[in-house]
Amino acid sequence: MTTKNSEEEEYEPVLDLVKEQMEKLDTIISKFGGQPDVQQKLQSAKDALRANEEEIMNYYDLTDLAKRKLN
Repeated sequence: MTTKNSEEEEYEPVLDLVKEQMEKLDTIISKFGGQPDVQQKLQSAKDALRANEEEIMNYYDLTDLAKRKLN
């Protein structure tokens, strides 16, 4: 079973906007190294950002598939 940290290390955002936001969150997380409650909330934000990117990419895959079948 993989841990959350190893999954996060393997994850590479596809969208540039998501990459930028992940980098900003990483910077903020490192600044609040001594405050686990803040780090946990920021990690939740990263998880939500990742989930949103996955939903966006799935949507684009589905719309692309629909376009190809219609043509």
